[in-house]
Order: sequence, then C-alpha cells, then structure tokens
Amino acid sequence: MPRPPLPPPVPFAAVPPVTLESVTAHGGVLAAGDERVRFRRWGGTDAGGPPRPIVVLVPILAGGEDLLDGVARRLVDHGFDVAACERAGAALRPPQRALELDDLFARTVRHQRILLQWLRSAPPPPATFVLGLSMGGMVAAVVAAAEPSLDGVAICLSGADLGGLVVRSSEPRVRRWVEWRRSEDGIGDGELTWELRQYLRYEPLAFAAAVAAPKVLFVGAALDTVVPPRHQDLLWEALGRPGRLTVALGHYTAAAAIDPILGAAAAHFRACAPAAAAP
Repeated sequence: MPRPPLPPPVPFAAVPPVTLESVTAHGGVLAAGDERVRFRRWGGTDAGGPPRPIVVLVPILAGGEDLLDGVARRLVDHGFDVAACERAGAALRPPQRALELDDLFARTVRHQRILLQWLRSAPPPPATFVLGLSMGGMVAAVVAAAEPSLDGVAICLSGADLGGLVVRSSEPRVRRWVEWRRSEDGIGDGELTWELRQYLRYEPLAFAAAVAAPKVLFVGAALDTVVPPRHQDLLWEALGRPGRLTVALGHYTAAAAIDPILGAAAAHFRACAPAAAAP
C-alpha cells in the first residue's frame, strides 16, 4: 500500500490573483502581486474542440531551449497542451551563495504555481500535470507538494540533497561554482554542504513526503554523474518509492531515450487523469 501524503513541513502561501498582462506570439506575461512571469505555450485546443489536458514543463539548470522545445512538441504529439515559464534567473553563478539560491528556488516554485493558477482559469483544462527535468525535477517535487490538486507529476533525471549533490556533480557550471566558493570564501566541501543543507528551505527532501506517491513517475539514469544515483535514490525513497523507469545511460546521453521516456510520462499522465480527460 502506498503511504498517504503528509502535510508539508511549512505551509505554502496562497498564490495572489493572476492576470494576463500581455500576449506574445507563443505565450505571454502574467502578473501576480509583484511577480511578472513570462511563459510559452505549445499546442492549443482546436477551435470548437474541448480543452486538452496540460503539462507544465520545468526546465533544466541552464540553456536547453532546443531540448525544452523538443520535449514540448513530443508531448503535444501525445495529445497534451504544454506550457513553461521562463527561468526566474540563472542558478549556481557567482556571487550567489545559499541564501540567494534559496530565494531563486522559492521564486521558481512560485512562478510555476502562478502559471498553474492561470492555466486553470476559464476554460479550465480537464487535467493538469507537471514534468521536471534535472534541477527542474527538484522544483517539480516541491510544486507537487504545494499543489496537491495536480493530477500527476513526472520527475526526470533528478535527485535530492542539493548540499551533498553539488560537491559530487560533474556538471561544468556546478563545478565552476564550487571552485569559486573554494577560492573566494576559502571553504571546503564539508562546509559548503553544511551551508546549503542549513539554508535551502526548498530542498525537495523536505517536501517529498507531502506528494502522493501514485501521482509520481520517477525517471533515473544509471550512469548519471551529474545527478549521481545515490541522490536519485534519496528522492525516490522520500517520494514513497513511486513508479520508476531507469535508463542505462548518463545525464546527457539520456537524450537518446527521450522518446521512450516521454512515452512513459504520457502513459503515466493518462493513467492519472480523470477518465473523461485522458487524451
């Protein structure tokens, strides 16, 4: 029997009223309180047709616009509409330290929630899902805890314990940031790990137990050195051991398996959707 979700460790603030401030060729800008959220959309319900279920994509750490577009278009082919926020900012770059990273992570979670609230306005989609890639998967885990009405979530090539992860990851930007902290602040791996564990409020390990395990599909990569398997396993265990797909590839070479990965995500979303909503 899957364990029931637990309350989040801290309550999430309600999302303020959201308005569409402007429209662009492929998306627009949302206003909610002091926040402005730029977003893109793919797909779109056919004129006169019923609304389609929608997937919010949470992107990787940096770049990857072609990857994001390719993932979105494949999900459209599976029968979903897709939307994604522009990044709230670049992560793991000087002069960021733990407090700045925590603020960025919090804003990123807030932006996904703002987009979800607007997408659920008239006409509301029959089902809403979130799919996160790499660091976006960490964000997706927290968003799923904050938004229990989500119908499903797919967490791909992601993990937990960011404090321990950054000193083990082979990702070039992460390595440069760790080296900058060593040279600029004179701290070692143990001190850096302690700092991040102490100050990152939105660490997915803290929120994973608040997500209903049956809603989750977890996709890992056995040869991943960017998010090593021990960190993948930490998040999978904290989520209650949900359904899991592991590919025998690395973090970047997993792109070779993008079609079966997204096929599994689409099948999971269909299984989670209300019967009348499945595409």
